[in-house]
Amino acid sequence: MRKLSSSRYLLAAILTTGVFLLGLFLGLIVENYRLEYIVKEDKLQTLDYNSVQLLYLYIDQLSQTKECATIPKIYDLSLDHLEETRLRLETYDEDAKINQEEFEVLRREYLQAQLRYWLLFQRVNAMCDLDVVTVLYFYSTDESCPTCSDQAFVLTYLKDVFQTKLMVFAIDSNYEEEPLVPLLKKSFNVTGYPTVVVGDKVYSGFASRNELMFEICGGYEEKSEICKKV
Repeated sequence: MRKLSSSRYLLAAILTTGVFLLGLFLGLIVENYRLEYIVKEDKLQTLDYNSVQLLYLYIDQLSQTKECATIPKIYDLSLDHLEETRLRLETYDEDAKINQEEFEVLRREYLQAQLRYWLLFQRVNAMCDLDVVTVLYFYSTDESCPTCSDQAFVLTYLKDVFQTKLMVFAIDSNYEEEPLVPLLKKSFNVTGYPTVVVGDKVYSGFASRNELMFEICGGYEEKSEICKKV
């Protein structure tokens, strides 16, 4: 009986170890697949940005201002793609077990992409005099900013309302390693999260839909039907 019991314990231990190793192996396969996916998306978003930059250079150097109207739509598609992949990246990064450093590098690259798009849009807007409002959204982790998810929901709603007439740039405020982040925080006096900057107006703490809509509508030269009701 003792030998039989010992055999059962040994078999159970082997099976348990086997299941654990199989789960670990499958987890690593999934993580590597996620990493490859994000790396591929990172290359695509770089190509997206290069396309926007080339269009800007074409309009600027050849004075093709009649093409200015195409920029908001192209920008909108690029930013949507960037934001969708950034959200996936943050989810994957939280679950990462062996590729933490690689995911951190990619997070920084996506933050830099947001900053590049924002800086380029300042030049595009000045050159084309677009009737478009820009928003800078400084966010932090859920632990230090319980209302950031609510603020993101409000901004997503407003983006759906105004479409290409509103450009939202999300900045991960925790990434102090990126030199421009602390400079922007100092420039806009960002001391807490969330902070939303609409044009030159800074909202510290959660900003309601009505507050932001009022400010956004105030930035347009041509008032839409929605803004006429505000």
